[in-house]
Amino acid sequence: MRYAAGPRGTSRATMTYSLMSMRRFFRRSILWLLPVVLVPLAVLFVLQIRFLRTLETNTASAERNSLRNTLEQVTGEIENRYRQSAAAALSLSEAELYDVENVGKHFADSQIPGGRTFFAVTFKGHMSAIGWFDAWGHFKVPTEAEVEAVKMTTASWQFAHKMWRVADPVLHVDERDPRHRIILRPIVDSSLHVVGVAGVILDDGLAKAAMHTLGRQMFKERKPHKGFAFRVAERFPRSVGRDFITLPLGFVYTNWRAGVRDLCQSPEDVAAMQFRHNMMWTGGAFVVLLGSVGLSIGAVARQMRLSEMKSDFVSNVSHELRTPLSSIRVFGEYMRLGRVEKPEKVRQYGEYIEAESRRLTQLINNILDFSKIESAEKKYRFCETDVAALVESTVNAFAVPLRDAGVTIAFESSPRVPLLRVDRDAIGQVLMNLLDNAVKYSDGNKSIAVDVVAIGNEVRISVRDRGIGIPPAEQKKIFEKFYRVGTTLVHDVKGSGLGLSIVKHVVEAHGGRVELTSEPGNGSTFTLVLPAAQPEQVQVRTTEFA
Repeated sequence: MRYAAGPRGTSRATMTYSLMSMRRFFRRSILWLLPVVLVPLAVLFVLQIRFLRTLETNTASAERNSLRNTLEQVTGEIENRYRQSAAAALSLSEAELYDVENVGKHFADSQIPGGRTFFAVTFKGHMSAIGWFDAWGHFKVPTEAEVEAVKMTTASWQFAHKMWRVADPVLHVDERDPRHRIILRPIVDSSLHVVGVAGVILDDGLAKAAMHTLGRQMFKERKPHKGFAFRVAERFPRSVGRDFITLPLGFVYTNWRAGVRDLCQSPEDVAAMQFRHNMMWTGGAFVVLLGSVGLSIGAVARQMRLSEMKSDFVSNVSHELRTPLSSIRVFGEYMRLGRVEKPEKVRQYGEYIEAESRRLTQLINNILDFSKIESAEKKYRFCETDVAALVESTVNAFAVPLRDAGVTIAFESSPRVPLLRVDRDAIGQVLMNLLDNAVKYSDGNKSIAVDVVAIGNEVRISVRDRGIGIPPAEQKKIFEKFYRVGTTLVHDVKGSGLGLSIVKHVVEAHGGRVELTSEPGNGSTFTLVLPAAQPEQVQVRTTEFA
């Protein structure tokens, strides 16, 4: 009874095949690790950039706060100096107030930064007397604007005197007239009643210059290794307003602001520089990390590929060993059982046994040589050799068992081939490997040409076939151990994948190189380029083996 697979059975089979394909992919490929590794790294990199951006903003804010704190200290120090100097200059007793000469001397001994005109006012009944002095304590004739400003300022104190009110003798600032800013202090008697006023009219230009000098000096003391610009102004231009950090003055000139900025770098520049520095280190670390991951994945991929190649190598070598042994056993049984009586057949079977034995010997030699090369135990015995004769004898020995297979090998040598210092057995094995490949991949065209040519200080040994050829992308890889060209013919032609690797090693051990010229469908030419030793005349050889 037969059962037909329905849609459900077909889908189940498709799913099973897909699962097997996926399992085979995960087992044989390392590429699935890329997203597993790269996605977390990408997320980590993005988070690191966001953290550095936040750090950049915080750094700029911290730099601005540091400058602001220093500016607060400097402006507070300037205000304290104004308070202290004004308190010292305007501290007059009731007795000193009526001694005009002593008042001038007192003002001369106590200077106020930016002080232009000092004055002292006494209230006597309904009358008031004013004494005017310059910054050096000399008598001075005031301007009308100064007289009006002082009268307006002292009017309230004169009223307090008339009302016999008690006053606290502390400093007061009058900035109602911006052109005549006044610092004054009431003078009281023993009962704290106002009897007069001492004050100073400030000069804006002198005060500003004094503040600039004090501010720069204080910033230099606090941050000696940096350069700062300190300014005091009523307003800051917009072009530099973003660079200056400003604070209002609190004691006098309250409509003015003190500002500071770093002459070398703004807080934003400092933060940006640190961001670039951190990004450089972060980027370098990620590049190293990615490089390490790439190297690790590459190493694992190479190990997986090498493991697969070794598995194929074991399979191919087993087949290569089994085929000649089977042939030898069959021909040997025929001869043992007496089924072969004619001398021609005996000779033919003997040649087959010899050819298969040579093939088996070559395969074993390749494996042994590869083992010695891998363990760095391969040794060569160099001696002066007639290379043309060596190549001719090797071609002759290789061509004899292939007569019945229709293989034609043409050999030709140039008239002047020098002697070379080579290892005869190693060079012979190299030629056998090249000839064996030429026969395997001939794809029906069994014509092979071997040439020996001396050009300059080099001897070139070429093996040319007219087979399937090698794609350009594969030409550099074929000399790797266990590597075989990925063509359909490879599945039909067995091999160990060691022949060309041994060829390359042996030729390089002789100080030469291997050159390859090939086109898919037009055959391949392998050329051994060996350095010449002492030149010597050699007979021209042109031989064809069939």
